[in-house]
Amino acid sequence: MSMVSGTNSRVEMMDGEPCRRRVKVLLASSMLACLAGFAPDAAQAQAQAVAGAAQTLSFQIPAQPLSAAINAFIRQSGWQISYSSALAAGKTSTAVSGNLTPAAALQQLVQGTGITVRISGPGSAALVDPQAASAGAVTADGSTVLETVLVQGQGATTEGTGSYTTSQMSTATGLPLSIRETPQSVTVVTRQRLEDQASTTLQDALESASGIAIQKYDSDRTEYLARGFTVGEFQYDGVVIQNEGVYDYGLSNPDMTIYDRVEIVKGANGLMQGAGSPGAAVNLVRKRPTDTFQGSLTGTAGSWNSYRTELDLSGPINPDGTLRGRVAGSFEDAESYLDHYEKKSFTLYGILEADLGDDTTLSVGADYQRTRPRGSSWTGLPMFYSDGSRTDFDVSTNPATDWSRRETYTSNIFATLDHEFDNGWKASLTYDHRRNGHDSVLGSAGSGYPDPITGAGVYQYVGKYVGRLVQDTVDAKLSGPVELFGREHDFMFGATASRKTTKGPLYGYGGVNYDPAVPNFFTWDGNTDEPDFDLTGRYETSLTQYGAYAATRLRPTDDLSFVLGSRISWYDYDDKGSYDNASSSWSGASQYSAKGELTPYLGVIYDLTESVSVYASYTSIFKPQENQTISGAYLDPEEGNSYEAGVKAALLDGRLNTSAAVFMIKQDNVAETAGIDADTGEYYYTAADGVTTKGFELEASGEIRPDWNIYAGYTYAHARKANGERVYTFLQTAAPESVVKLYTTYTLPGEWDRLTIGGGVRWQDKIYGYAWSPANVYENISQKNVFLIDLMAKYKVTDKIDVTFNVKNLLNEKYFVSLGNFDTGYYGEPRSFSVSTKFKF
Repeated sequence: MSMVSGTNSRVEMMDGEPCRRRVKVLLASSMLACLAGFAPDAAQAQAQAVAGAAQTLSFQIPAQPLSAAINAFIRQSGWQISYSSALAAGKTSTAVSGNLTPAAALQQLVQGTGITVRISGPGSAALVDPQAASAGAVTADGSTVLETVLVQGQGATTEGTGSYTTSQMSTATGLPLSIRETPQSVTVVTRQRLEDQASTTLQDALESASGIAIQKYDSDRTEYLARGFTVGEFQYDGVVIQNEGVYDYGLSNPDMTIYDRVEIVKGANGLMQGAGSPGAAVNLVRKRPTDTFQGSLTGTAGSWNSYRTELDLSGPINPDGTLRGRVAGSFEDAESYLDHYEKKSFTLYGILEADLGDDTTLSVGADYQRTRPRGSSWTGLPMFYSDGSRTDFDVSTNPATDWSRRETYTSNIFATLDHEFDNGWKASLTYDHRRNGHDSVLGSAGSGYPDPITGAGVYQYVGKYVGRLVQDTVDAKLSGPVELFGREHDFMFGATASRKTTKGPLYGYGGVNYDPAVPNFFTWDGNTDEPDFDLTGRYETSLTQYGAYAATRLRPTDDLSFVLGSRISWYDYDDKGSYDNASSSWSGASQYSAKGELTPYLGVIYDLTESVSVYASYTSIFKPQENQTISGAYLDPEEGNSYEAGVKAALLDGRLNTSAAVFMIKQDNVAETAGIDADTGEYYYTAADGVTTKGFELEASGEIRPDWNIYAGYTYAHARKANGERVYTFLQTAAPESVVKLYTTYTLPGEWDRLTIGGGVRWQDKIYGYAWSPANVYENISQKNVFLIDLMAKYKVTDKIDVTFNVKNLLNEKYFVSLGNFDTGYYGEPRSFSVSTKFKF
């Protein structure tokens, strides 16, 4: 039985029997050791392999060059295939047509080539040359070591795998590495986990991810923190889009209908992302067309009159399958636990994928999302009564007016041209055009301090804001293997260019025809007339970025790998300021640029066994910022270094990934809130030097026994300034130091195998913030630890219909998801229920 471990790994056999190598090292965490103990014995693993190989699928693969045929087989079966590039060179496949098991189809595919198929696990196989195997080197324990192989699969596609983990990802380094081979902490929220946990938005997905903390500005805007720092950028299929902070543009919470998975790289990711957050990089990866037809229709009903419909269709468009397409969309109409708040959202996604030849594929697609809320809050609830005591409101309390709204839209057009060369190299060219917009007319009673008896003393924030964001990005990449000194290594080169502009009108409000005072906050229902706003001017900014990057994985020995990389970045920010209609002049213009900024990356991985490795990595941090001092000057870019070391294990033929890591981030020029300018009403900042974050992470994801999936993570991050004080970062938020995420599902055995049950916990320790009090000083505020329990159950009515029931926050915990933002607090969602029915066709 062959054993394949990751990309370009060794295949070992010993007289046809499984190699049983005892792990000779002590893993760095008890979590890894405990989870390793759940491994099924060889008989169970073999039974899984046989079951996976016995499933019948429809195949349509014409005779063609063997490498192209293998890729077609992978797309149609979802299997992972390992083989040597030299083995496939110059060989032609046999045509495969009809309903066959994947194992039989693969045997037929290689018929006449002299290649032997070895099933290595459920959904995986190795292609080997029997003569090479018989002539291979023999190790001291008697096993035969074959030549280095390539592991090919549907990238890291998780749809249809039923798994909580994935075979590979490239968000960290641009190289297609397995999780074990990536020298940083990573988390992948797979399609199966999104569906099990009823995650329909990015907020839902990241709430379940290890090391990510959630903070809410208000009802429509969300902030994410990792390792104590704000995640200010998001990637869409690797294309970086910067979140626009408090204006948001709908970027912080997209609908998950169109995405296969979310890849999260912890720590700095300057190699691929350029200037960005040292906390984490978040990459949303879209669903791709499939080679066989599949479709589904899902309807969901939930608490507070929430209704949602999803449709997903995918498959070949022409008879020979060289043109494939996919359409997915959703519509949601929901009220909320917040009084007089409701939201309608619409999402549509389409993509075409065409094989222009045996080795060239063109993908063209577009997506669109629109969100229309009413009763949108702008900030949270007051934190103090007028006598200085702390407030305590019902969770349903909504400070917004009934006309308050923050409408957003996102439209995106993209195209990618991929080409595979005969020598194993791949070239990719991507163009992405994105338009985002928000149209906000807001009124929300978040200012002031209510009298504890009369409820007087609270005032509305009122304003109208409109903005448009346009970004064009071009990215080119070339990667492949190189033979040096008798060994094979991986290289990747790339370049990217993007230009983003934001512009929009400015509106003024003098309060002449509208009284923002709330007579009694305790009886406030938001029922007021919408005021008028006057067009006073316009604003415009632009951001241009260029970058060239390269990375390589060098393998001086079978067990040792180095990942080396570097990026050179150019950054040009131009704020044209604001145009005043009354004076016909621009004011507040400013510029900032950085030329040839170098971001190095170094990682080292050492394989202790076939499935366990240790690693260490280093990268530098460079992040320009738009935060300003009280004088209006921009703070210098955040700069620093990120260090990490850990141990990873890919167990059960890669079905279970575990990791333990320690990390340290050192930074200068970290923006810290210093106060509010009395003249402008805007926050101003100071730069904190010597900010150090230290911590560790434990994580496990995948299958620990047949039909038993698990995701578990614990993160501890301790951030302090050089003087030992806490860091109150952007908008006065503070992340919890300890976060636990756990979720598991189990499909019952025997005659109960149609029922899957599951659940999880989310726990975070005490959080801190500060808010301006009636005493005209900032006061420290805090919240005790939060413990949430979620449950799910899924019943498979038929092979085509299943029903899923979810409960979130089972114990109805009352807690804040933001503490101190705009001197207010925002409550988290109370207990909720949902039931969904999915029809497959």
